[in-house]
Amino acid sequence: MTSVSFDRRLLDAVVAVADGLDLEPTLRRIVRAASDLTNAPYAALGVLDEEGHHKAFVHTGVDEARARAIGAPPHGVGVLGHITRVGRAVRVDDLPSHPSAAGFPPHHPVMRSFLGVPVGIGDRVVGNLYLADKAGGFTAEDEDVVVALAAAAAVAVENAELYGDVRRRERWLAAAQEVSTTMLSGAEDDQALHLIATLATEVAEADMAALVLAGWGGQWVLELAVGEGADELVGTVMPDDGRAATVIRLGRGMLVPDLATDPQMKVERLRRFGPAMYAPLQARDERIGVLMVARRVGGHQFTRTDLATAQIFAGQAALALQLADGRRRAEENELLEERARIARDLHDLVVQELFAMGMRLSRLRERLDPDELADVDTSLESLDRVVRQIRATIRALRDPDERAGLADRVHAEAARSHAYLGFRPEVVVEIADELDPDELVDGEIADDLIAVIREGLSNAARHAHASAVQVRLAITRREVRAEVRDDGAGMPAEFTRRSGLDNLTERARRHDGRCEALGNADGTGSTLRWSVPLGHPTAAGAAVRAGEGAP
Repeated sequence: MTSVSFDRRLLDAVVAVADGLDLEPTLRRIVRAASDLTNAPYAALGVLDEEGHHKAFVHTGVDEARARAIGAPPHGVGVLGHITRVGRAVRVDDLPSHPSAAGFPPHHPVMRSFLGVPVGIGDRVVGNLYLADKAGGFTAEDEDVVVALAAAAAVAVENAELYGDVRRRERWLAAAQEVSTTMLSGAEDDQALHLIATLATEVAEADMAALVLAGWGGQWVLELAVGEGADELVGTVMPDDGRAATVIRLGRGMLVPDLATDPQMKVERLRRFGPAMYAPLQARDERIGVLMVARRVGGHQFTRTDLATAQIFAGQAALALQLADGRRRAEENELLEERARIARDLHDLVVQELFAMGMRLSRLRERLDPDELADVDTSLESLDRVVRQIRATIRALRDPDERAGLADRVHAEAARSHAYLGFRPEVVVEIADELDPDELVDGEIADDLIAVIREGLSNAARHAHASAVQVRLAITRREVRAEVRDDGAGMPAEFTRRSGLDNLTERARRHDGRCEALGNADGTGSTLRWSVPLGHPTAAGAAVRAGEGAP
């Protein structure tokens, strides 16, 4: 081969390498060119990640069957590690006799002559290009050729990394735009949160993504997860000194090389994963929670660039949630203003007229014979019930949170439990015909009942890890009963008289009631049951007949 033709082939190889943006095809061209230009039967190129592990590895000369038998690519020890450490070409006539040689793995062909060159970007070694077993050994000219190809490989790796970073950033930004569009188009929070986790899993090429959000009593709860092991993770209360809480507190993201082996890992269920990153959901000064993304054990580690783009996505997602919440608050204010107007009209017009009608009936009653009083008394009692119902409606319109009826409070408590259960429990309300639960159940009993339901729902999340929960409220003239039934792990050891059950039992005792926690008959899950007897309501109509309740 003439020098001109050789130089031409080398130039063509470098140009072909420079044209590539996708990393693996470009590396294959480099390896084939190195093998062809040096007449080496074996050639390989490995690209290292930030932790020194291969994130890409291509080779020629070893067939696929033998490559599968050999298994994982080299780990960068032995002579390959020596190349990385010295940062220059290493040429060896007898590889096994080199002081840094670490031997060959099973099924690997024995190689003698060796030429290895670091692939570097600036002062950073990002990989190694090496050849082996050339008959007669490698020459200085071979070294020059491989050094030139390694330089081209470094440019190709850098271009591929930059191209990959741009592509990932575009995908993250597109995902953030989709979240914003979904939120501002009026989607429910549950739908938006699920979308955030799903998109994060796809864009990060992860196996699991989760959202840690605020729960009861200042706790941070893993409220939603998608991907591998999602059902087991939902409802997990994150430790106050754990990574999620730290990221929220500091407002900075965090990379974890391997959750499975991390000595600081405090949530055992997360040890099924390997590389992970935590990105704060933070908009302006409001810290909403954490986006956590993880890959399986042995997966490629996330890079600082991955974390930076994930943090941008998480911040924009948090801003979209915040803006959507602001929009909902504005709509709620408009609704409250309209409710206040309706309440004023009811009070100023309807109740006034009904009260005047009651007064006229009361004066008429004084002139009637005893035999005719029954019909008028019945009318007065009916009128009194109507007035009380309208006044209750007015109170609810003016202040729906504080004046909500017992059934509404039970529904609201169940809805709020979604923050730590990860799903909405079923609510069943059974009230005997023609009974007003808010007249039968006084405020103290109602407050205790809500505390019971809250404790039962919290237990289903913390201990039972349930996938379905039912809340049942039953009211008769004689009794009010609340039940929280789950399909979880059954009665936990922690749920004893020394824990929350003791407090709930005391709440029942002071009303002459009962509280018990039982395993379900089907052997799965448990039921918390709380019941209190009720007194008989007083006769209606006295307020109007006595002239009370004037507006």
